[in-house]
Amino acid sequence: MPAFPDSLRTELHALLGADNIVDSGDSLTALSRDYYWYSPALKPLLDDKRADLVAKPGTVDELRAVLAACFKAGVAVTPRGGGTGNYGQCMPVHGGVVIDCSRLDRIHSVEGGVVRTEPGARLITIETQARAAGWELRCYPSTWVKATLGGFFGGGAGGIGGVRWGGIGTGDTVKSITILTCEAEPRTLRYEAPPPITALRTFGTTGIMIEIEMRLAPKLDYDQLAFSSPDWSKLLEWTDAAMRNGTWRKRVASQFQWPIPSFFKPIKKHIRENEHVSFLMPERSQTAEMIASAEAAGLTVTYNRPLSDPPKPPFLSDFTYNHTTLWAMKTDPTITYVQVGFTKDFRAQLTDLMTRYPGEFLVHLEWGTSDPARTVGPDASPDVIGVGGIPLIRYTTPERFDEILAYARSIGVSVGNTHSYHLTATTPEGTAARIALKHEVDPRGLMNPGKMHTFPLNPFAAAS
Repeated sequence: MPAFPDSLRTELHALLGADNIVDSGDSLTALSRDYYWYSPALKPLLDDKRADLVAKPGTVDELRAVLAACFKAGVAVTPRGGGTGNYGQCMPVHGGVVIDCSRLDRIHSVEGGVVRTEPGARLITIETQARAAGWELRCYPSTWVKATLGGFFGGGAGGIGGVRWGGIGTGDTVKSITILTCEAEPRTLRYEAPPPITALRTFGTTGIMIEIEMRLAPKLDYDQLAFSSPDWSKLLEWTDAAMRNGTWRKRVASQFQWPIPSFFKPIKKHIRENEHVSFLMPERSQTAEMIASAEAAGLTVTYNRPLSDPPKPPFLSDFTYNHTTLWAMKTDPTITYVQVGFTKDFRAQLTDLMTRYPGEFLVHLEWGTSDPARTVGPDASPDVIGVGGIPLIRYTTPERFDEILAYARSIGVSVGNTHSYHLTATTPEGTAARIALKHEVDPRGLMNPGKMHTFPLNPFAAAS
């Protein structure tokens, strides 16, 4: 890899000041990493990857100057949000400059059900301000305390609220994204939905977001509930029915096979030995009805606490989505994960996998909607609710891991490749749109090189 230009180092120090440059030590390593080590495949590939320098612009003008300097020097540029991704989205595979957007954290407005913000605003801060104005986030990751909106839109997909509103690409949640290009004179480009915005979830390969407009939901008050049963099928039937109940408003819907609940040490007094658990977050006025239904089905309520307003821990959502994997790995470092989607035959698919790989394939389910307009209310349809999840797998060898995933696919389960740092595959039309956008906004191929493997230009590939 070519030596980092001393002239660029000097220029960036002059632009931002020493306090906003990191170019050595443990801090440089930390700001070059995410949670890639969740993956036994990615860990050896990315362990030695780090930036030559981290720049922390505090204004859009500073960011523009940094991008122009990097373009002139021809170095790799990798945007970073909160660094809470799980597969190297913000890791600089070819060194260069990591642009830490954490100082670009201004929330410009929360008006008319739309938040307008800079990319570095943390999701918990947005949620707190939105709730004060009578609104709430539609969807957010389990890492919301640290995650930024720009990072979520650049490298995330869905999370808490998905059972009501779907992921960030579902419905009309995204109103607009404004980006800076990586050119000699960076341009400002604004993209408004519809149509779908190509720059979403491209790992910072298609410019750097400088402003985001996102639609919110009317604020509701929620309770946090845990339901427990030694009977997996009984718990699954009730939880699935609850998620498809169009009269119940809910924000969290997760189910865990034992022993996964045993990994949740901070709430262990609410966990029953050898019992499976579902976590739900219903709208408070419907909590009593939901509890009565669960108890009538033979389930036990083991946790019942309100979600405070403004939000303060404890959060049951801290044990959902990929936080589940984190808690598991703290107990058993051999555990890894995979993202899956089931069909309408999910019961049979789950039974097949649990029977074929007992103790090796541990089920963690999450429910989501494909059509927010038909999720709750008089037009609600149970068919818009889908079952997916982030099951845990006890990792032994690459061959065994691949065998499990191949078998899951053979029975109709969709499996996401969360053990690669490349952009997730899309349709041929989507791939063509990504390539065209990257040509427009990053003509030298400097933005997070190596992540968009379909892009024909990577000026650093030969040097690596």
